[in-house]
Amino acid sequence: MGRLRAYETLKETREYSYIYNHGKKWHYEGALVFYLNDTTKRVGFTASKKVGNAIKRNLAKRRLRAIFLDIQPTLNDGVYVFVAKEKIHQLSYEALKKGIIWSIKKLNCVKE
Repeated sequence: MGRLRAYETLKETREYSYIYNHGKKWHYEGALVFYLNDTTKRVGFTASKKVGNAIKRNLAKRRLRAIFLDIQPTLNDGVYVFVAKEKIHQLSYEALKKGIIWSIKKLNCVKE
């Protein structure tokens, strides 16, 4: 498994807010995917307190990060934000990955 070296991570609240307000989003039962077409490669992972305590939130973000690392070579340049939802812990890794891939295809951000 690779690392996120090719992608810069989002750090500030205003960066996330900009993506939430100007990007496209697609919903899946375990996560939300936001995408903004851009020449830069940036990514962010979030999980609110609704997901659970700190341990569960970190687990959710690790799962999203692992899925992103698997699919990153197939993605167009741009800014991606993955938001964990409450049901993320009820889904298997494979079901979550399948749903995120489906969401990304719906957002038209897969390389052709």
